[in-house]
Amino acid sequence: MRIRRHLLLTALFVLPLAAGTAQAENRAQTWEFGPYLVFTDFDSLTEIEDATGPGFRFGYNFTQLHEIEVLFDTLNSEDTVSGQIDVHQGEVQTNYVFNFNFQRRQVVIPYFTTGFGFLRLEVDAPGTGSNDEVDPEFNFGGGVRFFMGRVFNVRLDFRFIFFEGGNEVLQGLDFQNNQFSIGVGWVVPAPPKRKP
Repeated sequence: MRIRRHLLLTALFVLPLAAGTAQAENRAQTWEFGPYLVFTDFDSLTEIEDATGPGFRFGYNFTQLHEIEVLFDTLNSEDTVSGQIDVHQGEVQTNYVFNFNFQRRQVVIPYFTTGFGFLRLEVDAPGTGSNDEVDPEFNFGGGVRFFMGRVFNVRLDFRFIFFEGGNEVLQGLDFQNNQFSIGVGWVVPAPPKRKP
């Protein structure tokens, strides 16, 4: 609960900063990259405690509207039953992003995202050793970018993560995790093409 309060306070602090920004722009043929903090609300059937961890994303804006991005994040948690089983999650996603960017120099840019990836869970129980599994996942969600100049932005993101347990760490059931992240990003132009 304390983590959610910190994320909410951070968002409330950052949002007003974006309001007075000028010259913002999500440009075509640009690269975007940046770190973020992710909070994962695990499906209760996983018996894993909700947790936060660091992540990093990078992507390419083909146009002002269409982007492909890759995300990596990781977190450490524990089980909710005994509290003695350590859980490590690593995740990689490749996503399509549709930016609702219909005005020139738009400061606030909402977006929709969907994609696929892999979620790796590793558990370490005292006296029994460790075990792991890698599960394919599907995700969709959305968010909003607040540009503070032509390059820098603050990003809020929410996603639904759907996957099936691999019967190594989790039962072979369908699960849904919810993820909220807050991060920063930089949008930089692609290097100019050399003329022959």
